[in-house]
Amino acid sequence: MKQLYFWLLLAIYLPAQASECTGAPFSASFLQPLTSDLERSAEAWEATLQSIAGVGIDTLYLQWSVYGELDLSREPGISFLSAWLDQAHASGLRVNLGLVADADFGSRIAAPADALAPYLAGLRERSLAAADRLNARLGGHPAFVGWYLSEEIDDRSWTHPWQVDLLREHLSSLTSLLAELSPEKPVSISTYVSGAQPPAQFERLWRAVWNAAPQLHVLLQDGAGVGTVARPDFNEYALRVNNIAARTNRYWGIIVELFSQQGGPPLDDQPFSAYAAPINRMLQQLAAVEALDPGPNEVIAFSVPEYLLDPAKPGQAELLNEYRRRYCGP
Repeated sequence: MKQLYFWLLLAIYLPAQASECTGAPFSASFLQPLTSDLERSAEAWEATLQSIAGVGIDTLYLQWSVYGELDLSREPGISFLSAWLDQAHASGLRVNLGLVADADFGSRIAAPADALAPYLAGLRERSLAAADRLNARLGGHPAFVGWYLSEEIDDRSWTHPWQVDLLREHLSSLTSLLAELSPEKPVSISTYVSGAQPPAQFERLWRAVWNAAPQLHVLLQDGAGVGTVARPDFNEYALRVNNIAARTNRYWGIIVELFSQQGGPPLDDQPFSAYAAPINRMLQQLAAVEALDPGPNEVIAFSVPEYLLDPAKPGQAELLNEYRRRYCGP
């Protein structure tokens, strides 16, 4: 009760930070927490979060709470997360908390049915346990507005009917149980295409999943950072998702990638590396989003902290300067 009272006071006395980028094309961004982030000072985080809000972002998707050695659902991580949410709220930011991310997810979902079913059940159990701990401690925090499922659904692994059935069961059960835990908080998940499925089959996949989990928010990665699918081809996939959502009143968003990959899978076997995208490419990505009718409910950047604001990323200064010139006040 004392914590709830404290957060109510925060909601009253800490006003949202005004953004100077009132014409910003993105309302949300992803943020990937790292173990090293727990060592950053409160002052450094305050500056980062205010900078994110300052370029027009009002919502963050924390991509995971549990990943490798990082566990923000237990001490000392959950105390860090509580203070971090205070800072996010003071900066006018709302946060969707990611759950459990498994580094082996991509290989484990290639397993046969007798191995895939228990793997998904175990992952579901871990995510629900983390959600229960997070909700018990932070459920009433004014900055905490939703859940994000960290498993990314591709178009290569869910091709057979039995695989689609297991995915439907996994996401239906997970969203239903999270709704019981915190009825007011939506659940989101992301998906991406590599061209492995034709657009019509991808449409059938998400029609089936949405039928099983109608309240799920689906966020489609535009793939421009990796470039495995040509823009005209991707636009057809986006159109299919848009049409399902429009006809069935489902919630969806597009994730606009602000990077250009230099190394790492699927390009090579090196560690992932990327530079900030040029402004002209970003404008082409946004034009494709604007061409959709009625279009997504949400346009999300991946990611503002890394590629729009981090001066260590090659090309960041050029992208930020052009972004400010187009979308922000003098």
